[in-house]
Amino acid sequence: MKQNPQDLQVLQDSINDLNWFKKNIQELSDKFEGQFIAIKNKDVVGFAPNVNILLGSLKRKGVDESFVLIKKVTPRGEVTIF
Repeated sequence: MKQNPQDLQVLQDSINDLNWFKKNIQELSDKFEGQFIAIKNKDVVGFAPNVNILLGSLKRKGVDESFVLIKKVTPRGEVTIF
C-alpha cells in the first residue's frame, strides 16, 4: 500500500499535538479542567464541556475537526484509563 505524504503529515502533526498536550497538562488543567479541548499545531483552538458543543464551535470557527486533536482535560482526582 502506497502511503500518501499528506496523510503522514497529518499523523505526525497529531503526534506532535499529543506530545504537547502531555507536556503541558498541568497548565491545561489549570485553565480547562473538566473540559474537552481541541488542539491544532500545539495551540488550543477550542474548548467546551462536551464534545458535541466543541465540534459545533469548531465548525462555526471554520476549523476542520478532522485535523485537530480532541482531548478531555480530566478533572483533578479523576483517573482516565486508555
